[in-house]
Amino acid sequence: MKKLFFNAIFFSALTVIFIGCSAASKTEQMDIQEPKIEEPKEKIIIKEKIVYKEKKVPVYITKEPKQKDSKIILGNYEYVYIPSENLKLKAKIDTGATTTSLHAINIKAFERDGKKWVKFTLENEKGELINKALPISRIVYIKRHGAKNQKRYVVQMRINVANSSQLVDVTLTDRSKFSYPVLIGKNFLTGMVLVDVSKKFTQEPIKKAK
Repeated sequence: MKKLFFNAIFFSALTVIFIGCSAASKTEQMDIQEPKIEEPKEKIIIKEKIVYKEKKVPVYITKEPKQKDSKIILGNYEYVYIPSENLKLKAKIDTGATTTSLHAINIKAFERDGKKWVKFTLENEKGELINKALPISRIVYIKRHGAKNQKRYVVQMRINVANSSQLVDVTLTDRSKFSYPVLIGKNFLTGMVLVDVSKKFTQEPIKKAK
């Protein structure tokens, strides 16, 4: 019995010593291991590249309309032709005048079939008188300095200048004080004629029937 008890105590002591040695060995191993040094993590920054696409703006090309006929170039003075009277007269081309004007005398208004007409007398280059009557298109009043406003009748007449023939408003007035019996104004010239004041009597007017 004593022997068995002694053996039990002996083996227990050996077990305690063995466990202690193992623990010490593990502790030494833990002490011997190099400490782990955590390296700083590298920050990776990804820059986004923003690409802007050009917005295509449509380009509209406007073509200027082609002129079928080039404009007429006239001088400062030209001959005009009134086909209804077979009358050729000298005229001043005036881009500052609004309405074409014609020399006439014996101008008198009257009524015909309930409408207002005007009768007047024209004169050709030979001094021959031509009596004529036309419906009144309208009446204008011309302001004059130091005098009363002048009443003028406006009629429609066909007038030819160069190769252009137009039915236009014509103011009837006594132009005996002026060198030219006809004044061609903007109502005939606009959009069709260019004026070169250095020239005169450049073209013969066409003789187109009324």
